[in-house]
Amino acid sequence: MKTVLRTIIILVVGLGILAGAGYWAYKSLTSSDEQQISQAAEEADEKLQEDTEAPKPNELVETVGLSETEFQIHLHQMTHQKIEATEKRGAIEMTPERIDEMLKILQANEGAYGEYEFYEQSLTAWEKGDFSNAVNVHNTIWEWHKGTVGRATGLLSEEREAEFVKKHFQ
Repeated sequence: MKTVLRTIIILVVGLGILAGAGYWAYKSLTSSDEQQISQAAEEADEKLQEDTEAPKPNELVETVGLSETEFQIHLHQMTHQKIEATEKRGAIEMTPERIDEMLKILQANEGAYGEYEFYEQSLTAWEKGDFSNAVNVHNTIWEWHKGTVGRATGLLSEEREAEFVKKHFQ
């Protein structure tokens, strides 16, 4: 009887440990792109608050929050809300807050991102409510990453964008 009880207790404790480890792994692996952007924006905000000198020309600058490739992928996925394409992989909701977060990350990485001006022009237009460049932004990044399917062919109508938002973010 004691052996059976001890075996049951060991199994329950073992299963509890496995369940906890599984839950932790699941949460770690499924942290959303939006959460990643928010965390990177916090890091960027901290860097911007520091009183640092501007980088010198040709000086190697360490990125803050997101690597340039990660930044490109997130920017690209934000365009999916606005563009028409046969296939879209990933989607990040394009909200004023998210645009502000991406601008903070960008500003903290001045001198570190090779395509800084392109990102700045794109995000500044979006910040002002002008999304007419979304097809160009999408296809430029798509080409940089050697995309083979899902080239943007135009902007979504307001109705189609609302459907996209409802399907992916609500």
